[in-house]
Amino acid sequence: MAQLDYLVTGATGQLGRAVVALAKQRAASVLGFSGKDLPLDSRARIQQVLLEHRPKNVIHCAAVTNVDGCEGDPLLAYRVNGLGTAWLAEAAAAIAGKLVYVSTDFVFDGTKQGVPYEVDARVSPLSVYGASKRLGEEAVLSYDRAKNYVVRTSWVFGPGGKNFPRAIIDRARSGQPLKVVTDQIGRPCMTFDLAEALLDLCELAPSPGIYHAANEGQCSWHQFAVDVLRLAGLSNISVGTQLAVELKRAAARPAWSVLDTARLTAARGKPLPHYVDAIQRYLQLESQITKDPAAAIAAAGLRGKEYRS
Repeated sequence: MAQLDYLVTGATGQLGRAVVALAKQRAASVLGFSGKDLPLDSRARIQQVLLEHRPKNVIHCAAVTNVDGCEGDPLLAYRVNGLGTAWLAEAAAAIAGKLVYVSTDFVFDGTKQGVPYEVDARVSPLSVYGASKRLGEEAVLSYDRAKNYVVRTSWVFGPGGKNFPRAIIDRARSGQPLKVVTDQIGRPCMTFDLAEALLDLCELAPSPGIYHAANEGQCSWHQFAVDVLRLAGLSNISVGTQLAVELKRAAARPAWSVLDTARLTAARGKPLPHYVDAIQRYLQLESQITKDPAAAIAAAGLRGKEYRS
């Protein structure tokens, strides 16, 4: 029996679904596991699954991602995002498999205003979520620094689930007033573009270590909302402004989380498409998922236009 090419955790989430779909399009053998089938709080189950399937590559998309919820239940965040990732790294190393771990811009404190965060920039998480994901990073690199990848991303959105563009469109269509923060700046990243990058890292096998992945361009959450509504044909909807502090969220967010993606661009020979192009493709995919899920999987091959500055 041929060795499994990819094992994907968090396969029922927005990113996990995209990775599985695109791996199949590349004619790769892939198995996706939900949190129920591969619970990250069970070291024994993790070891059992990886020993049974012995994948060449493990793409680790699963995580506790409720940023504010993590403040209320830090033990869950650290156990899943930190310890669970360590157990996965341990099991992957035991079968000589490569591990690609999806991390976050929340490992930074946002004080590096105006300058994108390089892959080797100092980390200083502001939240339990960011700290728990940083623990996962350290585990992945310590178990097999010569093989594994940490891929930090930001502002992830994709079809088929809860995400920022869908929330903005739904609120606009409901007639409710819209107010979005202007003082948090970052780089959106569409799931299918991120999935392409994750698979490319596995197949091209550049130098291991930390990479940053996001669509080209940067914006505030407010500008992101304005762009979404414009592309959705709802530019007549007014988007009010507010400051992040007015939301009174449990977890602090970095005010500046623009990631420097130069290392990933060099490894792939091209950048991810611009975030505006990504929004356009997202809207196409979201419509197809609503009308015909099978057609949406076929449409996963939609590629973005190569970015030109």
